[in-house]
Amino acid sequence: MILNQLGIFGWKEADENLVLASLLTGDPLLLIGNHGCAKTHAGNKVAQALGRKFLVYDASKAMFEDVLGYPNVEKLKHGVVEYVPSPVTIWDKELVLIDELNRAVPELQSKWLEIIRSRKIMGFPTQVKWVWAAINPISYSATQALDNALIGRFAIFLYPPDVLQMEEGDRIKVATHINGDDAPSLSEWTGGESAGTVAKADVDGIGIQLRETLVKAGGYFLQLRSQMPTLAEFLAKFADLLVRETGGEVALDGRRLGYIHRNLLANRAVELAKAQISDAALPDFVESARYVVQSSIPIGLNDQSLKRDEAIHKTEICFDLLSSYFEEGAELSETNLIYELFATPDLMRKAELLLTRNLGEMACSKAWTDLVDGKRDITLLAYVALQVEARRPGTIPQELMASLSTKIDAEKLCTRCVGSLVDDAVEYVEEVEQLLEQESDLGKLVAYQHVSCLVKSRTLDLESIEATRRNIERDLHLFEELLTNQPRNEKGGIAA
Repeated sequence: MILNQLGIFGWKEADENLVLASLLTGDPLLLIGNHGCAKTHAGNKVAQALGRKFLVYDASKAMFEDVLGYPNVEKLKHGVVEYVPSPVTIWDKELVLIDELNRAVPELQSKWLEIIRSRKIMGFPTQVKWVWAAINPISYSATQALDNALIGRFAIFLYPPDVLQMEEGDRIKVATHINGDDAPSLSEWTGGESAGTVAKADVDGIGIQLRETLVKAGGYFLQLRSQMPTLAEFLAKFADLLVRETGGEVALDGRRLGYIHRNLLANRAVELAKAQISDAALPDFVESARYVVQSSIPIGLNDQSLKRDEAIHKTEICFDLLSSYFEEGAELSETNLIYELFATPDLMRKAELLLTRNLGEMACSKAWTDLVDGKRDITLLAYVALQVEARRPGTIPQELMASLSTKIDAEKLCTRCVGSLVDDAVEYVEEVEQLLEQESDLGKLVAYQHVSCLVKSRTLDLESIEATRRNIERDLHLFEELLTNQPRNEKGGIAA
């Protein structure tokens, strides 16, 4: 791993790939972790390796004048706005790390918005290409909640490991490592010998490797963007499922969708570049895409409660439901069907998808669970589903059979559910009775459901009666097909 060679130990390769993805696109990166987990050190060593001008700003202390500089009084006399640069102003820096961002008061937090998003100050462009920031968990004393607008400026959210979260080998490396800030006086007593564990010449060599990886990744990024034109459609469906599943708690805006889109392409481009350079195995796309999506959505940065864990879990569920999109040779059609299964309000369409399509164990199990746990009347669907299960065992998850049986309302299985005709509607009693004259139990059940809705609508006339008759015939035909047809795969063929 490149970070390991730079003296940054214990990070997962998936996190390193996202660091490189951030370097590839230039989209901002936020590091969240306890003190001492090398957040600042990582930014410093990456900048050294790339040979870029780097500076760390302590947001809890830095005044805006430190970043901007002071106005040039002489130029102001002539109506020209110009700021006097200094070693700590941002104008000529290329990679900056805004440290302790959530220790800054809200007024100073907002000062960084323009820099993080646009690399500008007061509308003036800077030389900054990469913006990273670092924060401690909200549980730390003196931390401030980050403004949602500020959080929304970051594309990737990474959690560097504490030393006790690392494997023993990495803990040993951390214990013996000396970086530029460690043992500052040691060279005074060693004849000038450098005390640093990673020599400058080694850093320069790693920089060559890092730049080669990013150049190759740039080429792959363009290829992937061309080869995956439906990725945005996948994300649009994922975002809709997510807002439904979380009850609006996790709602992705347009900027966030754009970040996730680029992160997925950039991360895969980095994986492809690394595999080409090192002749290593390419990571599974489903697994890496899942991690990218998780790392691209800021859930609960200002909240350490169990509610955050629940939202993260639901995010994972929504991704897993649609994850077949990233499988080799997969088509968007299957993703579309699974999305429709959860998005359509039409119970008939849900029934058709569940009972005739092989959409995978997870999607079917969750869809049935949602129906069983929901408040909608699914008597007709449950009745038909159990009839299908009797003919084709295994259609319904066995653990839900008993619960599904309880969703059949006995009142809906007889004419008591129909209601009474009153006032002018009485004159249509013969026509309504004809609707209820069905030969099979299934036909009667379908008719009871539709006639009940017709009577409750209070719009009884010959036209509405005829429309109800057609709906009964349509649904009965569909349910008879469900009872006799074999499940089909996403391409419409018989499932294996």
